[in-house]
Amino acid sequence: MRSIIREFYLGNISPDVTAIRQSSELEKAVQEMSEAESFLREHLDGECLTTLERLVSAQLAASATTAQERYADGFRTGAKFMLDILEGCGENLVPLV
Repeated sequence: MRSIIREFYLGNISPDVTAIRQSSELEKAVQEMSEAESFLREHLDGECLTTLERLVSAQLAASATTAQERYADGFRTGAKFMLDILEGCGENLVPLV
């Protein structure tokens, strides 16, 4: 098994590159959002269209930031588990070794 650290260093691991499974709940939701956005773009103009574009842009920025934060938080949570496993102790029992 190759080292995950080496693979990450070499750029062979890209956690932000994924594909949506066909017929998944996510695909259905993305399709619905896309259709609603297209409908609104066709029927809005002027200030309303500008506001829609601002909304879509802000939502994308918020989603990207949330994804990055949750990704990093997952590592932090995993590290906390490792620390508890390595250094933690039970409340009622003491290890014999």
